[in-house]
Amino acid sequence: MWDTVDAFSVSSWRHRARRPTCYGGPVIRVRDGEEEAVLSMEEFERRARRGELSPHALVNMPALTGDTFVEARALPMFAAVYDPRRLLFRRHFHLGRLPLVTGAIAAVCVLLWLVARDLGDGVVTREALLVLGAKSRARIVDEGETWRLLMASLLHKDGIHLGFNLFVLIAVGAVLEGVYRRGDHLLLLVGSGVACMTASTIMSPPATVGASGMVFGCLGAAMVFGLRFADVLPLRYRLYFGGVVVVYTAAAFWTGLLRTSTDNWGHAGGLVCGAVCGLVFEPRLLRLSQIEERRAVALLPWVLVVTLVLVVVACGRVVPRLSAGFLPLRFPAFGVVLEHPRTWTRSPNPLGFVAVGNGTDVLASLACSRAPDDRPHSRLDDVTRRFIDGELFGLSRQGHIARLEVDAADDVVIAGTPGRRVGFSFVASDGPFDADARVFVRGALECVLVTAWRTDASPAARGLLAEIVARLQVVPTDAEASSVARTAQQAGSTRAWLERARAHADAGVVDAARAAFAKATSLADEEPSWIARVGLERARFELQLDDNADLDVAADAAARAARRTAPAGTDDALAADVAAVVVDVAFARRQTELGCIELLGARGRFPKDPRFASTRGCPGG
Repeated sequence: MWDTVDAFSVSSWRHRARRPTCYGGPVIRVRDGEEEAVLSMEEFERRARRGELSPHALVNMPALTGDTFVEARALPMFAAVYDPRRLLFRRHFHLGRLPLVTGAIAAVCVLLWLVARDLGDGVVTREALLVLGAKSRARIVDEGETWRLLMASLLHKDGIHLGFNLFVLIAVGAVLEGVYRRGDHLLLLVGSGVACMTASTIMSPPATVGASGMVFGCLGAAMVFGLRFADVLPLRYRLYFGGVVVVYTAAAFWTGLLRTSTDNWGHAGGLVCGAVCGLVFEPRLLRLSQIEERRAVALLPWVLVVTLVLVVVACGRVVPRLSAGFLPLRFPAFGVVLEHPRTWTRSPNPLGFVAVGNGTDVLASLACSRAPDDRPHSRLDDVTRRFIDGELFGLSRQGHIARLEVDAADDVVIAGTPGRRVGFSFVASDGPFDADARVFVRGALECVLVTAWRTDASPAARGLLAEIVARLQVVPTDAEASSVARTAQQAGSTRAWLERARAHADAGVVDAARAAFAKATSLADEEPSWIARVGLERARFELQLDDNADLDVAADAAARAARRTAPAGTDDALAADVAAVVVDVAFARRQTELGCIELLGARGRFPKDPRFASTRGCPGG
């Protein structure tokens, strides 16, 4: 009978044991010492798994042993679920171990907080945290300072931040240090800190500090541990791991989601890493007890910690190469392309422009507008003055920036276009900045490129700003592109060529505008209704070029338009515009006598038009 029982597989034993018996179901009689109990199969499995049944207890299963009692260890089902290590775990599990690793980490956090206060003259400043190793995507990804992934978890911005994190870290970390080997626990803390800051670096550019990644790592490991070993934990510990820890973790994460200043991506990274460690790590009471094996693996977690640290630091040589490159930020209506590092994102800009930055210490912004109709071609000096007086001092008067200081403007070339550079400094809500504004004008389009940096910005970050300025591109505007496409489809349309000429003129592309005007003029001879309009706009365009104007072309275009609008019945508005440009061309060519004649004639024809009210020095005006 004994050999027959040994020969059964677990599956066949389950099949036969579940057959109905004379007792109305599968029952098992167990004699342990002088006590005898009648158990169901499920109860027998549960007690065997929990270590509550001795392997030497006598067991009778009518379906397998008939009337005979055999030792429990002889049954395959018992051997499949019984683990003496779990019995040891259940009987000796406690949390009274001295938390040396957790205490050492907490001491380092306190020490670094004191150092940060000393660097900030009694206050933990942003600059001090960056010096000591705060997480910053720009410093990590652009400059390769991956060691910050290790240091940022040990830094804190103030006493409350430090106290809260260390309270939870010691409360939960000390418990886990009693559960796992000290090497495993250190690997959990370091891994969770790195995972927290890595997730934060990928998803959140701003500077971040705090041990919350390690805290959530401990919480994640504690939750998984409680779920894995709920059947063998003493009741008070089941309540702690399965109740208190789970509720606190959920509440802490939910609270973080409600606060925009909380780095929830970092919390999530630490939590996931802790949960993985909880799945992989074995409690020290469940580890193999052979001395030789224990010695062979005792150093493994310490080796893994050192390896992780070395890998994180070594990645500093690789990460900048992987993230190198620039992305275009297009302004199609103005024909400008601002290229920025691919790791930069849209960022808040105290000047209110469209801005990109590294989230830490530098940003670049570009603002463009179209000149009003009363000054269709802006003058560079006027735009520079309006930017300084209207934008900069306007923001200062409104209280958006403070301590504004503006330097004298000097001439520069921006994307091949003459411009002005204005240096200035100011204090925004998040600290002091130095900045350069580069103003340039293209026809009727006005643009200002502002590069700003904190006073403690790294040389590498400022070098990226210089490269952004060098990479600024001027390209055809949307209006130019669409008008070129339209003339390709309607090559014989005066209107299409006139629109193309306007688009080139607005963008300041002089040669292309003149060629389009010339084409429109030749086509207008076949469409006489367009002669006046084409001549008017061509003359206006040349006048707006100042020193580069071709006044002979302007005079010829104005004369063609004047001849077309001279007859009675012509549109008064168009005729008045043509008369005004004829007067302007005459005075621009220094033909004062002709100009006065044209002015007096226009005044008589359009007495209410204010453009002809001025005498312009004409005798008898």
